[in-house]
Amino acid sequence: MPTWWSEGPEGFEWAKGRREEYLEKVINELGLDAFLSFSIPPGPHPETIERVWVEHSTGERFPLIHKEIDTPKGKLKAVVRKTDDYPYERDILFLSDFNSPRYVKPWIENIEDVEKFSYLYLLPDGKILKKSKEEFLRLHKLAEKWQVPIIGFGGYSLSVAINLMGAQNAVFSSMDNPEIIEGLLEIIHSTQRKMIEIMLGWGVEIILRYGWYDTTDFWSPNQFKKWVMPQLKKDIDLTHSKGGLFIYEACTGIKPLLSFFKQLEFDCLMDFEAVLGRLGIEELKKELGDKKSFWGGLSAPMHIGRGTPQETREA
Repeated sequence: MPTWWSEGPEGFEWAKGRREEYLEKVINELGLDAFLSFSIPPGPHPETIERVWVEHSTGERFPLIHKEIDTPKGKLKAVVRKTDDYPYERDILFLSDFNSPRYVKPWIENIEDVEKFSYLYLLPDGKILKKSKEEFLRLHKLAEKWQVPIIGFGGYSLSVAINLMGAQNAVFSSMDNPEIIEGLLEIIHSTQRKMIEIMLGWGVEIILRYGWYDTTDFWSPNQFKKWVMPQLKKDIDLTHSKGGLFIYEACTGIKPLLSFFKQLEFDCLMDFEAVLGRLGIEELKKELGDKKSFWGGLSAPMHIGRGTPQETREA
């Protein structure tokens, strides 16, 4: 069924904090299927302290944003160029696509940085978790009123390495210093599994795993098999054991991974790139359609960005 792209915390500005209006517009005006998004934000250890400042350095076209976090294992620091299109006034997020092309110094450069990061991606404390549950209960009432599902964000896998290290550094480290990648994955998967279990216990019906940068655009099939598959399988099994459904989101570079996707019992493949990924819906249906559903089929850059209205309708 046709569906709206997203209303979540990174969705369109008009939808933020206006979920009732979003549902009214998508369901009644546009006649599309809708859903509500929910996530539990990871938090830092209480003994961490952060500070942010901006410098104008000789030889740099753009101001530099510095962010430094004191942890029990020492200081963790990142520096990015504040380009004209950088969206954050005075901040550097851990998991943002804006990081990689603007890094002067990435968050993670060595195994010592991984140890510091372990204090910064934790299950939030009791007060924040309580607020998260209150937010979920408000969302649940809205979902029942409009008869839409709630999709809980189930976190990341290798995408964290791209965001925290920069794409080139992450790929090189996967070969030269794989313990860095393995350390990051251990941290995030441990925290995310706890979040998934909590969300399912509260009543989230569907878990979404962001796998945009898990694919062979960056990693070999063997690296996917070694680093992504085991943890993904655990999260899928956990979700199914609680009666939930599991969506895996991946775009390009998935064709060499289809044999692995067959072994993973996720319920839906979302956001595959039908044109630039050289993998159309018919081939996907042939390979995976007996056990999986598909959410996608339109190419955002080709069918919508460059295509005519007729080409978009035909796609």
